[in-house]
Amino acid sequence: MIFYRLLGEPVAERAGRELSIGPPQARRVFALLLLEAPRPVSRDRIVDELWGDNPPVSARVQVQGLISGLRRALRALSGEQPIVTRGASYFLDARPEQTDTGRFTELSAQGRGLLAAHRFPEAAERLREALALWRGPVLAGVPAAPEVAAYWGDLRLAAVEDRIEADLGCGEHDRLVPELRDLLGAAPYRERTCGQLMTALARAGRIAEALEVYRSWRDRLVDELGIDPSSAIRALHEEILRDGAGMAARDYPVRQGNPVPSQLPPGIGDFVGRDELVAELLAELAPDPAREAPPVLLLTGAGGIGKTSLAVRLAHQVADGYPDGALFAFLRGTTSEPRSADAVLGGFLRAFGVASDAIPADLDESAGLFRSLVHGRRVLIVLDDAAGEAQLRPLLPAGAGCAVIVTSRFALPGLEQGRRVPVDVLSDADAAALLAPHGDVTSAAAQQVLDYCGGLPLALRIVGSRIGDRSGWQLADVAAELSVERRRLDWLRTGDLAVRSSVALGYRQLAPESRRLFRRLGLLPAADFPAWAAAAVTGGEPGPAEAALEDLRVRHMVQPAGRAGRMPRYRVHDLLRSFAIEEVAAEPENERAAATESALSGWLWLAEEAANRMPRSVLRPPPGNASRRRPFDEADALTAEPMSWFHTELPALEAAVSRAADAGLGELAWELAVVTSSYFDHSGLYSEWWRCHQRALGAARADGCERGEAALLRGIGQIHLYWDDYPEAARTLGESYRISERIGDPGGMARALTGLCVVSRSTGRPEESRTLAARALEVFTGIGDVLGMAHLQTSHAVASIHLGRFDEAEMSLDKAWRLCVELDDPHRMALVLRRQGQLQLRRRDPERAMSCLRRALELLESMSDELCAAQVRLDLGRTYTTLGERQAAARALIDASSHFTSAGNRSSAAACAQLLDALA
Repeated sequence: MIFYRLLGEPVAERAGRELSIGPPQARRVFALLLLEAPRPVSRDRIVDELWGDNPPVSARVQVQGLISGLRRALRALSGEQPIVTRGASYFLDARPEQTDTGRFTELSAQGRGLLAAHRFPEAAERLREALALWRGPVLAGVPAAPEVAAYWGDLRLAAVEDRIEADLGCGEHDRLVPELRDLLGAAPYRERTCGQLMTALARAGRIAEALEVYRSWRDRLVDELGIDPSSAIRALHEEILRDGAGMAARDYPVRQGNPVPSQLPPGIGDFVGRDELVAELLAELAPDPAREAPPVLLLTGAGGIGKTSLAVRLAHQVADGYPDGALFAFLRGTTSEPRSADAVLGGFLRAFGVASDAIPADLDESAGLFRSLVHGRRVLIVLDDAAGEAQLRPLLPAGAGCAVIVTSRFALPGLEQGRRVPVDVLSDADAAALLAPHGDVTSAAAQQVLDYCGGLPLALRIVGSRIGDRSGWQLADVAAELSVERRRLDWLRTGDLAVRSSVALGYRQLAPESRRLFRRLGLLPAADFPAWAAAAVTGGEPGPAEAALEDLRVRHMVQPAGRAGRMPRYRVHDLLRSFAIEEVAAEPENERAAATESALSGWLWLAEEAANRMPRSVLRPPPGNASRRRPFDEADALTAEPMSWFHTELPALEAAVSRAADAGLGELAWELAVVTSSYFDHSGLYSEWWRCHQRALGAARADGCERGEAALLRGIGQIHLYWDDYPEAARTLGESYRISERIGDPGGMARALTGLCVVSRSTGRPEESRTLAARALEVFTGIGDVLGMAHLQTSHAVASIHLGRFDEAEMSLDKAWRLCVELDDPHRMALVLRRQGQLQLRRRDPERAMSCLRRALELLESMSDELCAAQVRLDLGRTYTTLGERQAAARALIDASSHFTSAGNRSSAAACAQLLDALA
């Protein structure tokens, strides 16, 4: 019979003869089959283990070859054929007694059972047999998940402690002291080892040393972890103080009565923040004789968010209220090998002294025994990193005296029992408090670090650790390192803590479609995105994309971010997004480019729909040649309220312009920027408008999009007009005119002239303004642009008013009004009414002026045009002053001045101030 070994280098042997497994890939496949035995392992999983996300085309053929090689080797060793094919899977037909892991588990369980019965010599013998099976680190020489090595390492250490406990029962305290000192040095926070060393020293009559061990251990726990020793080890310390030398004079068995497990791991000493949440959850966990069911808290959230730290913090603070024991189980839900519920139950039952051979093999019976055991007791249970509802259900007690804290990256929507507590990133204040020991958190560098870490506790702890590891490092140095996005995840790692590996745990568990969507979120222009963008970047139908998006939400890899109309929005944390950007970079360039353009063309289509529902702007040119696509069938409903849509999507639209520019999509970049300017203009967001146009301008020039370049320059010129920077406005508008003339774009030439009209008029040259307006009007008339004609008739009228040619102004405004009626454009009508009001005021007819201005203001307020409404209020202020209505004038001027000041319109703000001074 073949015997298989994993506790060391993986080997198969028979009658002392070892099998040569072959090359490294064969050893990895052999180890995987052996770890899973006798469960089947799919061919796809073997491919994933060997090559990850980049398998060769021949991957499946290579796997078949590796399996064939292993079969030949095993047959040559024994004549047996233990590797069996089942569909697209393989399994190793190996019973537990044929593996060293199975033998170790069985012998350890027998040893613990004998220990519980105080049969110390036999227990020690069994446990030594179990430990003798170890020939080195588990899976030595074969790449393995750290969780696997940690799991078996923990079992080995527990067996060593059980064997020491048995030896103590045999009176071998003197011999054990050196070994226990070595063990405590290697695992300095291990409470059981510390207690065993204290017991051995006390029984050897070395009372002072035993007390010194406790004092040193307690100080380390308090100083380094910020927690106090448990009640169990404090009781042992008091026993040594009280009984002293008497401990050496009598038989003192280690276990007495019913065991009280104390399995909580150490808490984090510098835990900060979440004060309100902690207080709320502590109140819920506090023992309450009146309750009928145990509290079950389900702490869910993304990796690195601090769920385990919060759970352990809560557990330590309420542990004294649960004197019958504290159980802790790492369920390994984010690994490829989640712990089975029956394995966890077995550990819990053994912790309460149930012999291994008394633990039922059936899961339901085992769960029933556990519930019976804790019924009527006050036991605290912490279940860390749960894989899902099925894993948790058998582990939940029914007794009202118990309490359970669960952590999981999954939302656990199907669990009937428990209160879901989403754990989010730290607040700004809490994140700053966590960073405070490492520098001035009010500095600009600290704010940059906080922004890059995004409130993720894991990232902030790594920053603190790395500053501590580097003499002389300051937060400014960290900010400089984190500012380079492509290196950010490389830098956020220290020891076994790493943001990338935390995210990768969840990423590797995703189904292929969800994994593809997650990495393609790195192609979206911003971390906040609407649901339709998921289908856009994956190139699929909305249904599968929505399912994948829901999978990511349940796993907390994206978070809901509200709704825009009927469209849900989501957000991916910046550091998770950095991981997605890294992963998607491995995809073929042409696929990434197509997905990027697909998403950006959806935003362009929607932005045009929204702009079409807003007041029309003479500055907006006809559409260019960029790709645009309806994101989904009912997409036009999203822009039913265009101002609201633009307000929600503005960060994404700004980022989309930058993403288009980075991708070399100059045509898309300038069209997105120009169509969004309708919202910028309407809302007075001049800085955002300027920034967006400047970014698109470079892309348009680089891509040779001259029509787009001219359009962007016109927009930039308009911004300079609002900022009263007339020389710069003249320069950019003139450049726009020359480009339009060179490429034969009369509409572009006329639009540039409309801005130059304003420059001339505002710099005291009304006659020149009239001449430019007449030239532009002639062009607009020639190309049949009615909106441009209405605008230029109005401009011509304004210049005529400045020159005192009131009859000519009246004629131009009448023509403009008829064109507005033809267009059915209430916004343009309001602008004509405003100019009519100015004309009537100059004609010394303030009553007619007031009538026109009030009608104009009513129309503009109904359309939420704050800038134009402020201009009308300035005119109303002048008119009220003429009528002697000083209070009404002051109210109108103050309202107008507030808007002009915030928008940076200096000349209009100065005009308000001058009129207000005259009223004072």
